Amino acid sequence: MILVAHPIASDATKRVVVIVLVCILLVLAIRVVVNRIGKRALDRLGVADRAMVLTRYRLLIRIAQALVVFVGAIALLYSYPSTRSAASAVLASSAVVGLAVGFAARSTLANFVAGVMIAINQPLRLGDRVAVDDAEGTVEDVGLTYTRLRTADNRRVLIPNEDLTGSRVVNLTLIDPVSLAQVRISTPVNVDAALVRELLAPVARELPGRLAARPVPEVTLSDLTGAAAVFSVAAWVPDPADVAPAQAWMREQAQRRLSEAGLLLDAGEVAG
Repeated sequence: MILVAHPIASDATKRVVVIVLVCILLVLAIRVVVNRIGKRALDRLGVADRAMVLTRYRLLIRIAQALVVFVGAIALLYSYPSTRSAASAVLASSAVVGLAVGFAARSTLANFVAGVMIAINQPLRLGDRVAVDDAEGTVEDVGLTYTRLRTADNRRVLIPNEDLTGSRVVNLTLIDPVSLAQVRISTPVNVDAALVRELLAPVARELPGRLAARPVPEVTLSDLTGAAAVFSVAAWVPDPADVAPAQAWMREQAQRRLSEAGLLLDAGEVAG
């Protein structure tokens, strides 16, 4: 007995293979070719503009790839007579389906729209250091639905884009990454303020890695309580990530200098 391949099934199978191959090639082209062209364009931009463009660029690439997959899926449904009528019915009732899907996935859609708005409005960019509610870290990725932060202790915080657009975001590096490292030092309330300023002034000037181009703020008497006089010591550092190490170093130096001069509180408190 001789078996003859059905011409319709054969043609449909060929179309499926072609559609799958085209989708794969398009996804790879978007990822490889567009990335290569984009890298050349990004290399010609300044650091601030590069972060802004890269944030939008990554999100648009993901949207384009998702559209390719969606169009490919529709084309596959039209490849077989058995599914063609179903695909036509789905597309014909797209308004009803859209409402149903939109209601069922309203949170996901809201996060997606919020991600697009973040990429356009740029309240934060890749590489920015931001504080959102109780989370602070460096922006690693702005995805279609989530934004990922890397904290100082190398944890990852995933924030839904909808929550991000509705929260108060403090961007520590959007305009200028330079930050002020400041500590508060407590001494006995009856201390000679001029002597304390003289002892603490070198602490900020000698801070390793401080910005020499910016003047060192004066040591000031910032507060008086019933038992303590509180002095502030500050210095400018290049990046928000340098603030915590700078504060720790200044506390240690202030504690040593005041201890040698006998000007610490009885409890040895050096608050900052």
